[in-house]
Amino acid sequence: MKRNAIITIIFAFISLSAFSQQLPLYSQYMFNPMLLNPAVTGSHDNIPIRLTARQQWVGIDNAPSTQAISGHMRLNNETMGVGAVIYADRFGPETKIGFQGNYSYILPMMNDDAHLAFGLSFQVFQYSMNYNNMVSIDHNDPALNYNIEKSWVPDSDFGIYFYSEEYYAGLSVNQLIETHLNIGGVEFNQNTLIRHYNFMGGYKFDLDNDFEIEPSCLVKGTFETPFQLDFNVKGIYKKNYWLAFSYRTSNDIIAMLGLKLDEFTFGLGYDYSVSALSAYQNGTFELMVGYNLNRKALSGSSRL
Repeated sequence: MKRNAIITIIFAFISLSAFSQQLPLYSQYMFNPMLLNPAVTGSHDNIPIRLTARQQWVGIDNAPSTQAISGHMRLNNETMGVGAVIYADRFGPETKIGFQGNYSYILPMMNDDAHLAFGLSFQVFQYSMNYNNMVSIDHNDPALNYNIEKSWVPDSDFGIYFYSEEYYAGLSVNQLIETHLNIGGVEFNQNTLIRHYNFMGGYKFDLDNDFEIEPSCLVKGTFETPFQLDFNVKGIYKKNYWLAFSYRTSNDIIAMLGLKLDEFTFGLGYDYSVSALSAYQNGTFELMVGYNLNRKALSGSSRL
């Protein structure tokens, strides 16, 4: 078997299996939507710093694992925001470690009660393929070198975000460039990175002085695969405690709980799959830790 043939087989497998998860999956995205949409950059009065760690499909070797740290702020002119994300995403023999820089332009609307933002991100990540994690039929095949192939990949995201204290709606396009991957000196004509589209929206209702409820949804997908929907309901008590439930049309049920303690934010999510995959894994865990730096005096009514 020739080396190029092996690489072609590997990428044929990736193109079939990874279309549905070329990008990291987050369950607590509503607490850090900048991970999906660069137009969210600068939408807070403070400087939210978030650390997210996610382990998917516990019990399955080399299952997807994601870590990300992010932060963003609105500049003093109040019309522009900047932010950054550092992330690592692993799935089977693949690893992506990268940096993303965000810029947003923010327009006040409706007497400053709402804002419309446009965002653009530029990122670069190192894509690596670890042949040691591949399952081979013939371990003595001389074409298998059992090393790690690496390639640097540029990319970009674009987003639009409309928001106020009570509601938000956003549309974003990820992997805008549709970069070709080059592994082992071979560039594939098929776009192995395809554009992903996200639409999110939510509205916060005040039930009384202590309780709020916020239904929201996320529609995501590509034109190569079926779109996926997340339906979420979040209950908030005294602006500092929350309990949320989600249903994902990939047959996942998600429970989330968290609290805000002074400037710190903590969140824990658990995904339970009701598909056939549930017999082979013990669910997915996601931890979020955040800190809100004071950029200026806060109004005390910022969104969790």
